[in-house]
Amino acid sequence: MLGEYFSDVWIEGEVSNFKAYPSGHLYFALKDEGSQLQAVCFRHSAHRLKFALEDGMLVIGHGRLEVYQPSGKYQAILDAVEPKGLGALQKAFEQLKRRLEKEGLFATERKRALPSLPRTVGIVTSPAGAAIHDMLRTLRLHRAHVKVVLFPAQVQGEGAAERIAEGIATLSARPEIDVVIVGRGGGSIEDLWPFNEEAVARAIAASRVPVISGVGHETDFTIADFVADVRAATPTAAAQLVAEAWEELETRLSDLATQLLESLQQVLFEKEQAIDGLARHRAFDLVAACLAELGHKVERMTGTVEGATRTKLSVTVAALTTLDDRLNRQNPVAQVLRRKVALQGLAARLEKPVLALLFRQGARLGQAGAGLDVLSPLASLGRGYSICLKADGSVVSRIGHVRTSEDVRLRVSDGSIDCRVERTGKTDTGGY
Repeated sequence: MLGEYFSDVWIEGEVSNFKAYPSGHLYFALKDEGSQLQAVCFRHSAHRLKFALEDGMLVIGHGRLEVYQPSGKYQAILDAVEPKGLGALQKAFEQLKRRLEKEGLFATERKRALPSLPRTVGIVTSPAGAAIHDMLRTLRLHRAHVKVVLFPAQVQGEGAAERIAEGIATLSARPEIDVVIVGRGGGSIEDLWPFNEEAVARAIAASRVPVISGVGHETDFTIADFVADVRAATPTAAAQLVAEAWEELETRLSDLATQLLESLQQVLFEKEQAIDGLARHRAFDLVAACLAELGHKVERMTGTVEGATRTKLSVTVAALTTLDDRLNRQNPVAQVLRRKVALQGLAARLEKPVLALLFRQGARLGQAGAGLDVLSPLASLGRGYSICLKADGSVVSRIGHVRTSEDVRLRVSDGSIDCRVERTGKTDTGGY
């Protein structure tokens, strides 16, 4: 009955005798200078609290009043609790910050330096947000020669912290990743709250590679900023930290290239000056005179060689002419023609006796063929006789060669007939 009249009440007091049970229920007392009231926050409401209740904390709770019948005492059933004078999120932020700081997660000595020239950068952020586009544009603008691997993650709302932590763990486990950037654009404390969750802080601390936190604007600070190896004011600033080494390297290489070009130009100028000085030296005049004398000598020797060569060529041509005359007289074509005529005469003489011999041998072959036809068993088949063959091809010449029901084949003049032996019997020698 009491709950019907006091179903929507706000109660302010100091937390005392706080106990959290494994079931998830929270039991405590709310007190002031002169009184106290027992309170309970059941599991379904307790898990929505953004901070941890502690003894001595001033809070404001909302709920209803009930009578606990076993003891007959009043108690408040609370469905919401807020710290007095400080927001629940801010309180939770300070509590987690103190606890992680005691564990040493913020310690300077555990911070790692960023790689000087990262080749592959992992980014954990929303693929639809402005932050990823700002970071990619910054990397291109500063000419960073890096490969970007994006882990798409929800960056606000229910389940965002778990997804961000999963992204950090997944990217840091990949061997090609050199550094991880985790972040998002600006927003309210509620929007940025996933980066204040313990799961994200633990994932950053456990990362194999350095982590840059670029969350919100320059004035925004999150737990992720304190745990990260490097804190950047914005996602764009995080991308600049990755790109600046590449930009410095490119600037340095450009300066070195300019210095090298200037040095080469100076060396070439000095060499040109030296060559001009050598070209004007008297030694070159002496060399030119020697070369001219050698040229005249070569011309004289060339004339002598040309005369001797012409004489040698004349003698050689005469000798070749003589040999050509001798070859013409011994021309093999004429000898071949003479041999051809002689062979044609011999062929004519041999043709008649060879033809006569072939005619005689052909006649003899015809007579032998006729004799074979007379003796051939096939000729007998043409006169009405047949040959009985067994399955293996052997000739049946006696009745004892076959058995009853055995298959045989009869060979006749124009083919064969398959038969089966029904019975056998001897006949008189004079019968058919």
